[in-house]
Amino acid sequence: MLIFDCKEVYIGSANLTGAGIGMKTADKRNFEAGILTDAPAIVERAMNQFDNLWIGRHCKTCKCKDFCPDPIV
Repeated sequence: MLIFDCKEVYIGSANLTGAGIGMKTADKRNFEAGILTDAPAIVERAMNQFDNLWIGRHCKTCKCKDFCPDPIV
């Protein structure tokens, strides 16, 4: 997810590899999906999701705490 100036958001699965950004050959190809939008409701939800992850809102109930190298809480 990439958020641009709180006005646009790209949400997708594209890997930043040659195949992931379209450089394919006969034996290497990826199929990726994504959306770029400036719809205010989608941008707001994306920012809220990012903020919740950034502040560690889910860390207290996360079942992966034993494996997290740098827990927030």
